[in-house]
This record gives sequence, C-alpha cells and structure tokens, in this order.
Amino acid sequence: MVLTLSERTFPQLNRPPLREALVDIRLRETLPLNWLAKLENADFDGFANPQPMKQGAFKFEMPKDQPSRATVASEQLWGQRYDRNNGAEVLQMTRQGMTLSILKDYTKWEVLRDKARATWEKYIQISGPVGVSRLAVRYINGIDMPLGQDYDLYLTAAPKVPTELPQIVNNFIQRVEVPFEKEAATAIITQTLGNPTEVNKGIAILDIDVFSNYHLEGASTEIWSVLDGLRVIANTIFFSSITKKLLESYL
Repeated sequence: MVLTLSERTFPQLNRPPLREALVDIRLRETLPLNWLAKLENADFDGFANPQPMKQGAFKFEMPKDQPSRATVASEQLWGQRYDRNNGAEVLQMTRQGMTLSILKDYTKWEVLRDKARATWEKYIQISGPVGVSRLAVRYINGIDMPLGQDYDLYLTAAPKVPTELPQIVNNFIQRVEVPFEKEAATAIITQTLGNPTEVNKGIAILDIDVFSNYHLEGASTEIWSVLDGLRVIANTIFFSSITKKLLESYL
C-alpha cells in the first residue's frame, strides 16, 4: 500500500538543524499607504521594536563612455517589522500580507501555525476584508558536517562530481522546483554551502520553500488547512533529503 503525504508520520527531532521556520500569507491586492497609520497603536502580543520597511524601484543606466550607475527611481513605506523574545521571532506586517518567522527555540509546527493564526486575525481586523492569493511555509536548515567529508553521507541528493575529477567540492548551489499536482503546491528546494561556525566544520544549507497560489477570503478557515498540507510536504522533503545516519544524530 502506498501512503499519501497526509498519512505519513515523521519522527520528532530532539536536536533539529533548523535555522528559521516561517509562515507567509500574501494578498491579492496591495493595501493603500494610509493603512500603515493603523499599525501605530496596534498590539501584536509582545512584538515590539517596530522598524519601517520600504519598497523601492531602481533605474539602471549605462551612459556612453561613462560608468554604469543605479539610481533610486521611487521609494515608499511598505510595512513594519517587529521582534519578540530578543529576536527569536520576527513579524513582518506589510501592505501585501504577513510573514511570521521563528529563528530560535522552534518546538513544533502547531505552535508556529497557531501564533501565525492569532497574528493574522489581528491583521485582518486592521485591514478589513481582504483576499489571499498565496500561502507558503519555509524551513531553512543548517546541517553541520566535517570539511572534506563525502556529502553522500549526509544528503540523499548531494552534488555529484565526475569520477575523473578531484572528489572535493569547495562550494555548490543546487536549486530544483518540484510540483505537487495533487496538493496544488510547488516546492523550491535549495542546497548550498553556508559559512562554517567552527574550525574544520562545514555547513550545508537545506532550504525548503513550499507554496500554493490560492484565491481565498482573508477570514477563511481553509487558509490553515492549506498551510497544514504545505507543512506535510515540507516535512516529506526534509526527511527524504537527509540520510538515515544524519537523521539518527537528530533524534
């Protein structure tokens, strides 16, 4: 019997390699600039230190016989960025949606989802009725490994070098886009080398971005069932991307 994605179970990791987990909700429309004023007195459950976010358009010019140059063509306020728990969590409230990220002390999906749901409810209280066009979850993992080790000991889809060449890789980046037609979702899986945190230790970044384009009302409960499904896909990708040996080190 072949299990569907929703029927699969995954082990609970005691030492997950997670660097960031986020939920992203995008609107069909862009809210007007005066919407930002409504954020001034809003309470987002412990999120503080608001910082303005700006969106700009740039113009690139290549004049004859002169160096090329880029200039700012336009710039406008786009939203606010907030921090909680000394930067362990980051909230971005913009004119086109909301992103909630956990950077430290991630425990489980249900906690992230429920925090995102409570914050989204406050978003639509401020914005009024809105339409949603895109939903996404993203998990960025940092996998420690000794420098010079065979990546195949850690990753099931590690980069390959022709046998005639030295079997050493100083750097790599691999990006694939995988459609999940039954779930109406797409996953972007990126593997690359990150900056090491210790001497003689490398880090492979496994970045899993799963999204769906949907037309839903902002108050629809279906938003959360879709995000639950995207999280299952992200889990499936993660556990399919690491070897059994590596998995055992996280249990």
